[in-house]
Amino acid sequence: MKTILAITALLVSTTVCADELLFPNSDFESGTLDGWTVQGEAFQVQPTKGDNTAARNRESANIQGTWWIGGYEKYNGKEGKPGAIAGDALTGTLTSQEFTIKRPYITFRIGAGNLPDDVGVRLLVDNESIELATGVDEETMVVHSSDVRAYVGRTARLQVFDNATGGWGHINVDDFRGTDIPVRDTSKDFAIDDAISPSGYPGIEYDQPLRPQFHFMSKKNWLNDPNGMVYDGEKYHLFFQHNPKGTGWGNMTWGHATSLDMVHWKQGDHALLPYRVDGRAGTIFSGTAVIDHNNSLGKQVGDTKTMVAFFTFAAKPKFYQAMAYSTDGGETWTYWNEGRAVVENQGFDNGERDPKVFWHEPSQQWVMLLWVQKDPGRVRWFTSKNLVDWEFASDLMRDWAFECMDLVFLKVDGDENNTKCLIYDASFDYEIGSFDGQKFIAETEALSIVRGNYYAAQTFNQTPDDRAVQIGWMRGGPDSAKLFGVPHNQQMGFPVELSLKTTPKGIRLFCWPIKEIDSLVEQTHELDEVTLGAGVNALDDIKDLDLVDLEVSFSPGDAEQVVFDLPRVSLRYDVKKQVLYHSGIDNNGAPREDICIDKLVPREGKVSLRLLVDRLTVEAYAFGGATFAAHYIHPKHGPKKLSIHSVGGTAKIHELSVRELKSAWEF
Repeated sequence: MKTILAITALLVSTTVCADELLFPNSDFESGTLDGWTVQGEAFQVQPTKGDNTAARNRESANIQGTWWIGGYEKYNGKEGKPGAIAGDALTGTLTSQEFTIKRPYITFRIGAGNLPDDVGVRLLVDNESIELATGVDEETMVVHSSDVRAYVGRTARLQVFDNATGGWGHINVDDFRGTDIPVRDTSKDFAIDDAISPSGYPGIEYDQPLRPQFHFMSKKNWLNDPNGMVYDGEKYHLFFQHNPKGTGWGNMTWGHATSLDMVHWKQGDHALLPYRVDGRAGTIFSGTAVIDHNNSLGKQVGDTKTMVAFFTFAAKPKFYQAMAYSTDGGETWTYWNEGRAVVENQGFDNGERDPKVFWHEPSQQWVMLLWVQKDPGRVRWFTSKNLVDWEFASDLMRDWAFECMDLVFLKVDGDENNTKCLIYDASFDYEIGSFDGQKFIAETEALSIVRGNYYAAQTFNQTPDDRAVQIGWMRGGPDSAKLFGVPHNQQMGFPVELSLKTTPKGIRLFCWPIKEIDSLVEQTHELDEVTLGAGVNALDDIKDLDLVDLEVSFSPGDAEQVVFDLPRVSLRYDVKKQVLYHSGIDNNGAPREDICIDKLVPREGKVSLRLLVDRLTVEAYAFGGATFAAHYIHPKHGPKKLSIHSVGGTAKIHELSVRELKSAWEF
């Protein structure tokens, strides 16, 4: 098979000089396959009508007119519905009628699978078969010109072919024309995806009955990893992975919210939007923001320090790390070098991602921490003086390390003269050690601290008073938008402050809700020295709780269980198993009992807990934050009566504080 010279161009609706259809219906605008012959199953329900890839929350197909060939689609205006799919398993060909090649170029749109010889378009001239193009591993079609000057005046046929059955085993094509010149090559042009609105939903409120009231979530649609968390000297910025087009994962964009206290958040317009450059379209995966305190980048305007965001440009075939900067406090952004790489793919994994960037004062340089390989896990360190040119420093090889790496420096027991480095990944496996600006040296084994729905946590960069405040994504659980009448899906955990403390087992990490939660307290109920036994309920005098921050210290005594029946959730401490269970929820919304925190061995005969209860979640902290958990709950499956009581014997509450919270959305 021959391969013919091809020139590709950006996916824009281009008017080409002196062009004409190759034959009637070579653009499929009759809405039929007149002039074409189908063999096999791949093109039976074609042409497809409308932008069906966008209808199923994928990127736009970039169609010309109304009708086109989409091998994955199953909607032709009569059969199926917009967004319906036929899948990748079907194979076949679509062969055109004969036509005479009159012009030196054949120009058309092509997208979907980049599988040469398996899916694509070829030209059939006498006994020759000339492959013109394959796809681009994206539903969006690009404009493509093939040089056919050698065949002008000859009779030919086009053939769209699909012999693939696996991933990307389909082809999209549209609008075959003869042209006098190739389409101008604009594939290197930078363009923001105009199918995604930057609007941060100004008309959406937080007043739905089941909307969480003191946890951050997007006003609308999907949310996952926290990104770019930074303090700019006046306010905190929380960027986050976001799908502006639906309540499921996709179209990754950086949403943006700001706060004066990390509790009361105001969501603004989206910050970083998907884009295309050098013929590659990609989305914005996780990363970091820093305040360029010493104008390393050289972009500062006036007295406002430049905010610089590092992110993964998620584009096939290989992801890379890119950068954008803002000179107006995060309101508007410029993509450095039109979104091209500041750190190229390192060659270990096509999906390397999630750069963590920070200023390392002892070595007077910027440092990047990047996950680049799985099995074995490899984390790569880079250094820079100007935020643009990054040099390899070292590799950290850890089996546990996987994506969303973070690093923070913490004082041990608050001692200014004893600072350690904490490094952890998305699942919150962590090690404690030292970092000298080039490499990390571990002083502990790999440890863990969290259970449940908690993932991809990050700390704020450049916080005042050297505080280390972390926010994690509460991954998993059911689709809140489908089940609970809210416009969002997924939320963040409540911010926690990290600290290192000396324990009998050595230095360990502790996580505790930030003190700023005090601003939400409306009323406090306190009890001490209450014996729980038959008929005793420690919450008898408290009615109508909703949002709760509860702290308790108790001795299990000879009870079999100590039970906490709180709004929307019941938790029970099994004395024999030393496990705290909670009334949970599966991904379909069905109730089930789950382990909240395990290995809760009493210390000096006591168990201490802190419980945060919101509309859709419960978070539990044990022994001052030595371990914690975050879980989704069903807002309508909670206990009928508020209660703290024992089962099968007596227990004793030593201290109990129940704080009623107000909404963080009320400023």
